[in-house]
Formats: sequence, C-alpha cells, structure tokens
Amino acid sequence: MKGRYGDVLQRLEIGRRVVSALLIIPILTVVLVLGGPAATYVLVSVASILGLREFYGMTLPGQMVGGKIGRLFLGGGLCAAFYWGGFYVVVAMLGGIIIALFVGHIMSDKDLSVVPGHVGLGLLGIMYIPFFLSHMILVHRFPDGLIWILVLVTGMWVGDTCALLVGSLWGRHKLCPSISPQKTVEGFFGCIVGAVISTLVFKWALLHMMTVQMAIVVGCGLAVFGQLGDICESVIKRGANVKDSGTLIPGHGGMLDRLDSFLFTSPFLYYLLSSPLYDRIL
Repeated sequence: MKGRYGDVLQRLEIGRRVVSALLIIPILTVVLVLGGPAATYVLVSVASILGLREFYGMTLPGQMVGGKIGRLFLGGGLCAAFYWGGFYVVVAMLGGIIIALFVGHIMSDKDLSVVPGHVGLGLLGIMYIPFFLSHMILVHRFPDGLIWILVLVTGMWVGDTCALLVGSLWGRHKLCPSISPQKTVEGFFGCIVGAVISTLVFKWALLHMMTVQMAIVVGCGLAVFGQLGDICESVIKRGANVKDSGTLIPGHGGMLDRLDSFLFTSPFLYYLLSSPLYDRIL
C-alpha cells in the first residue's frame, strides 16, 4: 500500500511540474519579451528577496525583524548593483555589505561571541541567493540573451522533470541518501539527458550558430550544477529540520525551493558564455 501511495504522489508531482512549466514558461517569455532586461532585473530582485527571507528564517530564526529587513535590503541592493553598475560597483557593494553586517550585529547582538557566525550567515545568504541569481541579469545582456535565459529556465524544468520521472520508474541507487533520500543516480542521469535534449531543441530552433558539442556542454552543465544547487539547499533544510523552505507556493514549498536549481546554473551559464571556451567549441 505504501508503495502504491508513493507512486501516486510521484505521479502527482510529475503532473504538477509539467503543468507548472506549461503555464509559467509562456507567461515568463511574454514578460521578458515585453519588459526586456528590466523585467529580468525585477524578477531576479523579487525572487532574491523572497528567497533571502526564507533562508534567514531557516538559519537565523531568532533574529529581530529589523535585522532581517536590513539583510533583505542589502540583498536587493546587490541585485541593483548588477543591473545599474559594473564589476567595480558590485565589488564595492559587497565590501559595503560586509561592513554593514558587522556594524549591524555589533550594535544588536548582546553576546559578541555570536557576531562572527551571524555575519557569516548573513553574507552567505546574500552571496548564495542574490549574488548568484543576479548573473541572470548579465546573461540577458548577451546577444540572444533572452533566448539564453529561456534555455536556462526550460533546461532546468525539463531536467528536473526527467530526473523525477526516471528516478520514480527506474531509480535503484541512492545519490545522497543522508541529504536527499529521494534522489537517485538514475534520476541524475535522467536530468542530464532531459537538459541536453532541451538545449538541443533550442540549438536547432533558435540558436543555429551553436554547435551540437556546445549544446551538450551547456545541457550537462545545467544538469550538474542544477542538481548540486538542489542538494545544497537540502543541506540547509536538513540543518534547519524543515521539509520545505517556506509555504509561498502551495504544493511546491517556498521560493527557495523553486530557485535552488538556478542559483549555481546562472553563474555557470554566464561564465561559460563569457569564456574563450565558448568560442572554441561554438
């Protein structure tokens, strides 16, 4: 009975992911086409702030409201630095964030022995979510940047769905049972196949200049870094002893549960497209 119940839940989860993709990807495409890079900036900023709120709720649950709002403000400011400024503005913003975190916790924490840990967690959240995710803003600035954003989003949705489907049907070997018991090695390879196929579809339909080799590199990178991002978020949830990062999206958990696959893949895609390796394989 338990096995049948688990199969039903897995099928429902697959169905939810497919329906979500069919609904969200067209809406996201329209918003990005009409809004351009500014729309990407707004979406990244809102998602980052919501994700940060959940991250600090798990890692620093006893913090005062003022401190949480301050860290959210710093995270939003970093997104703005990516959009409005250049490399030096981002670096200067990171330096200012470190100083602001130290000053804020020195003034608010009665026990100074906890200041380094609180500052570290504060900086980790800002680097982990708005810093990594803001690379999507940079990706949008490339030629065909909108298409690359859709490659990223679609590749992760297709890869995650294939991972769930393959893992539920043929998964036998656990990938990391102590962190995420449901993940399997078979599902991991299913994610790679799904992401590669999705990228190849974009290559043949819209990115004709991209070679098959580069499409495979992009697809594999999206799958590997996406799964790694998912696992890292699971570690945070394990440490906080929670199942989901939040309840923002009924049936899907919190914003961070939806973002985890994009946190490492966004920098991967940006630095790949920026590197000489892209031109060589292209």
